[in-house]
Amino acid sequence: MAFDFLKRMFGGQQKPDDVIQIFTPQMASGRGTGTKLVLAGATFAGLVLSGVVAFGALLTLLLAVGAIYYLLTEVLGIKLDVDPAAFVQRAQAYAQNARN
Repeated sequence: MAFDFLKRMFGGQQKPDDVIQIFTPQMASGRGTGTKLVLAGATFAGLVLSGVVAFGALLTLLLAVGAIYYLLTEVLGIKLDVDPAAFVQRAQAYAQNARN
């Protein structure tokens, strides 16, 4: 049923002691503690692996941006001059014109 987790959450058809296990999947709810520990360990390992993949993707993105910057400045000879004050002034002028 689609809303079985609500029944489990509010203790329907269960002993009050079982309500604390609301986040235990249905397949593991009737199993032993060892199975639940293995399931928790696998879940934790999956989260760690996902974090490692995300961190690797971030590093790859930063490496790609660095490579593009190097190609633009050193190989093509384009001078990138970033002035934060000019950026703020331009944004303020844009905001001033947008209000009118």
